[in-house]
Parts: sequence; structure tokens; C-alpha cells
Amino acid sequence: MNFLRKETAGLVLGACLGVLAGGVSAQQAQELKIAFPVDVPTWDPTAVTFPAGQSVYKAVFDSPMFVDDDLQAGPRLIESYRWLDDTGTRLELKLRGDVFFHDGSKMSAEDIKFTFDRARGTKTLALNGMMPTVSAVEVVDANTAIMTFSKPTPTAAKYLSFLTAYILPKAYFEKVGEAEFLSKPIGAGPYKLVDYKRGSRITLEAFDKYWGGKPKIDKVIFDIVPDSSARVAAVESGRADMAVQIPVREVSRLEKNPKLDAKVYPYSELYILQMPSYEPVFQNDHVRRAMHMAIDKQGLSRAFYNNVAKPVSVLATKGSPGDVPDFSVPFDRKAAVQELAKAGFSVEKPLEIKLFSTNNTFPSDYDVARAVAQMWSQIGIKTTVEEITVAKYLELSHSSKLTGVMLYSWANATGDPEIFSGRILDPRLRFSTWKDMALAEEIDGLSVEMDEEKRVAGYRALNKKASENAWSLPLLQSVSTVAHSKKLNVPTYQTGYILPQEYSWKE
Repeated sequence: MNFLRKETAGLVLGACLGVLAGGVSAQQAQELKIAFPVDVPTWDPTAVTFPAGQSVYKAVFDSPMFVDDDLQAGPRLIESYRWLDDTGTRLELKLRGDVFFHDGSKMSAEDIKFTFDRARGTKTLALNGMMPTVSAVEVVDANTAIMTFSKPTPTAAKYLSFLTAYILPKAYFEKVGEAEFLSKPIGAGPYKLVDYKRGSRITLEAFDKYWGGKPKIDKVIFDIVPDSSARVAAVESGRADMAVQIPVREVSRLEKNPKLDAKVYPYSELYILQMPSYEPVFQNDHVRRAMHMAIDKQGLSRAFYNNVAKPVSVLATKGSPGDVPDFSVPFDRKAAVQELAKAGFSVEKPLEIKLFSTNNTFPSDYDVARAVAQMWSQIGIKTTVEEITVAKYLELSHSSKLTGVMLYSWANATGDPEIFSGRILDPRLRFSTWKDMALAEEIDGLSVEMDEEKRVAGYRALNKKASENAWSLPLLQSVSTVAHSKKLNVPTYQTGYILPQEYSWKE
């Protein structure tokens, strides 16, 4: 992706000429309204791993690295990076010299140090959990910092591009304090936050000193619309220029609207069923395996995603490094019945469980949950589907209090296996629901392996073993959906991000 832009001379004149020629209005050229499913839980982007809100965070804040559409991590706020030793414990970062925060202050290596020192000092911030091996950040000069890790960290560059790795403004944060920062946050992203109504609306304004050039659309409004049908209605009526995460069935209908473009596309996330190992019923191997074999994944893709969502058998997207192409867990209802019988359950003597799912947070999430529940009922598992918010799910999973299986879309914009199975199965992490401490040593060994071939091979073996034991049930490679005005240029990315800084109105 090209993040370097040149401002177009004569913008106002061009917009007026566009009106005369029957193009978009001057108001349209200045403003974009997006019907968006969720609000951000906090304006500290280092505090939470919240995939659904990353598009908003990426508009306001910025990170040292960025993952492109090919899932390759490259410099963003930094010009370059390099390991200073062969052990993978000292990483030099060279910061760009043209990065400014929204208050006009220039970013320096001190801001990088402040961001990571704060995360290490508070421990509760998600940035510390995502990069727990950071032991120190040394400021060499205004544009150079050296990160020291407590052990080899081969994926450091990828984590610097992923969830929570946003650089905060040291001087502003220390001047106003944390509470005021959360009320009036500033970052170094392409847009400034100018108005915020919790749970309702986020209003952003283009930042004219953004290092990548001022965005072509001056004003972006994220209208928080949790209900997917309401998002569809908003874009269809013209109240919104764009709606995201809409039901796939609506995409087919909206494609026929002469004023709209609509699209379904796969991206680097996984629909998974998370098993809480601390619930006794899910400690039974036969129960978990039966649950896995009873799911017709291709049927789910066909019914809800126009066959775009690819069935997966391991905790990796198709073609990513951790994928195991020659391994699969086939749909086999008869075998599932036999496996469940070994645990003492059947249609006549059903097992009763709960299945939690969000509703309209991800395309067709609740529909998928109900379909899975129906598949399980056919082998002798009576499943009660309960709707849950992302916030409530995070609260329960982080405190090991999930009382049932959770349908979730696991974000991994890097495609790296460490951020799939290495995180999903790490029993020490708060968002992991499979708490098998025996896995900790294996995951630790892979996390420090600097030989890339050995590291990937190790994760493939772990992925296969995880599926054979049904510690977490991979379902489908996630899909994203979007509908927008035909007058709007909207590139889509394998990362699934909504990036208004990359959009423009057609002339």
C-alpha cells in the first residue's frame, strides 16, 4: 500500500468543477460517513487487544511497523530496523524525521521509550502482554532507539505492527495525565479526534501534518450502529456513505443497487470455537473431538458466506506459514456420534452445554452459532446459544469465567503462527481459554527460535496436535463485508482494516 500522498492543488476548485460535471458534491469531497458496528472500549490503544476497533485506532494513532496487503511487516513510523546481535535480543529502530503528533509536537525516540516503559510499569496494559519480553528501551538520539528483550524475540518486528503497538506522546500524556488523555487523546495518525459521543459517534478531522500526507477526505464520521440491518439501511438510504460487517446475504442484494458497490472478501482472521478447559465437561477428549467432527464447515461457508469463507482444520489461515495442507478434520457425523458415545452421551441421553456468540459484530456470527448448535444437536449435544457482547466476552475470558464454548473471530493481521496458536493456546495469557500448562514449555521454545524454518515447522506440529486433541476448534477463515457509494474509491485489504485515509471520492 502506498501511504505517501501529495496534496492536490486547487481542491476547492476541483470539487466545484466536479459538481458542474455531475460528479460528487463539494460536501461529499470533504466528508465520509461510515456505519460501523462497534465503539472503541478505551482511547488508550495500548490498553486492549480489540480487533474490531483497530480501524479507528489506525486512523488516530500510528505504529512503528505496518503489515501490508501481502501480510509482510515493513517500516512505518520508523525508516529502518536491524538486529544488533545474533541472539535476537537487541533491536535498533531508526525513527522517521517527519512524524508529528496532533498537537504539533515532533515524535522522537523518547516517545517510543515512554510508551513501552509505561506498558512494562503498569503490567495491565495489553501492550505488555503482547510484547512481554521487552526489558528496556534505550534512547540513543532523537531518532534512534534500541529495544532490549529478555530473551530472543524473532517476531518483534511483527508485533511492532500489530495490536496495541501504537506510540503515545510522552510530553502531552505527562502534561495532562492519563484521565485527560483518555478524554482528549492525540496520536500521530492521519486523523485527529475532534468530537466523541460514546456509543454513538466518532468524528475525525484530517491532520495536515501527517507524515504520509494529508488524507484526501477531510472529515470522517464513524456512526456506531451495532445492528447490522440498521447499517444496511443507513448505506441504502444514503444516510451513510459506507457500511461494514454487513450480512453476506445483504451483499448479494446490494450488489444490484445501481448506486452502491458491495463486496465479500476473505481476510487474515479465523472463526474459532474456544474451549474453556476449566469447565469440567470440556476436559473430556471424546466430547471435544465429537464436537469438532460434527461440524459441516463447508456447509457453513455455503449457507452464510457464499463459499468465500474457507474451511480450516488448524489454527492458521490457508497458505499462511502455520498451515498444514495435508491435514484435515473431516465432517463425519457418524464418527462424531461414536466418539460422543465414548463419553457416555447420545441423542437419547444428551449432553447440555452453552455456546456464546456475538450478534452482528462479525458477518453472520450469530447465524453460524445457531447452525453449529443444530449440528451438535444431531449427535446428542443439546446446545443453548446465548448472545454476548465483545466487552462481556473479554471480561469473562480474561477472568477464566466462560461457562461455555465461545464463537470468536481471532485477529492476526500478520498471519504469523505465533499470533494464532502461539497465543490462542498459551495457558498463561488472560485471553487464552485452554489452560493446559503443559503447553507453556513448547510455546516458549518456539517463541525464541531464531531459525525461521525450525520455528514454522514447530508451529505446524503444534497446530496439528491441537486439532487432533480439539483444544480449540478452527472453523473458517473469516470474511469481511462492505457496501459503499459507487462514488467512493474503497480499496480492501487482506488485513480486513477499514482505512479511510486511503479512500477518495471519484471525480
